[in-house]
Amino acid sequence: MKLNFIKVNPTENMTVFVLDQIPRSMYMDIATKIMDYSNVYAEQVGFLENISSEDSEACVRVHMMGGEFCGNAARALAAILVQRKHCKIQREESKFIVPLEVSGTNEIINCEVEHNDINSFISTAKMPLHKSIKDISIEYKDTVHKGTLVEFPGIVHLIVNSQGIDEKEDFFEIIKEKFNDLNYDALGIMFFNEENSYMEPLVYVKLTESLIWERGCGSGTAALGIVFSHRLKKSIDMVVKQPGGQLEIFTDWNENKINSIYLKGVVNIVAEGIAYI
Repeated sequence: MKLNFIKVNPTENMTVFVLDQIPRSMYMDIATKIMDYSNVYAEQVGFLENISSEDSEACVRVHMMGGEFCGNAARALAAILVQRKHCKIQREESKFIVPLEVSGTNEIINCEVEHNDINSFISTAKMPLHKSIKDISIEYKDTVHKGTLVEFPGIVHLIVNSQGIDEKEDFFEIIKEKFNDLNYDALGIMFFNEENSYMEPLVYVKLTESLIWERGCGSGTAALGIVFSHRLKKSIDMVVKQPGGQLEIFTDWNENKINSIYLKGVVNIVAEGIAYI
């Protein structure tokens, strides 16, 4: 099988978009092969689909490999559509407004994109609001670790202090077992060092059974911003360093709740071509 693809770098959360229309029943197998080191190689795969209806304001729909929501994928796809001058994009001075349908949420995800350099863009996505937030305790090697669980549509993130957790994938197995009855498409553990504002994202996608140390995680960054906004009871604007670079997260806090969340960072379009599956 030959598939047309574009490979994009949003904060080194390397993402491949499959441009051809294929049955969803094939997504898991194709994504697994594309992500492999012997193929195109990436951390995640999204599949472009037709919009839900002719009345939809969205340019296109992207369905992630596990049906999860991904902020970085939304930002990256918006940059591609600006590069390709999609007909539904609106221009406001130096910014392009790109509406998208994204798996894991029924909301239209609006992105703002600005040119940064050749094939490089600054892309900001308005993220869907979280469904819930709660503090939890996890026992690991005779020590109780405090964390905060943030649930989005389709993906759940645990924010936890990275100090004292020396074998992080073993820690993940404890979390996976603890959340065995929790309904999710993807589960992320965001190991955060507050002193350095540095986060290491470990993300598990249930459908593909993939566990990946991501170089940058958009929804995990949003979850971290939500935790701090709730902790401080105010709007926040923070830069979160990650292995692949940095992402900026904004929240708007009003009437004792978060009303909006924005994720911002650089997107580089790095390759396009044909993948042989």
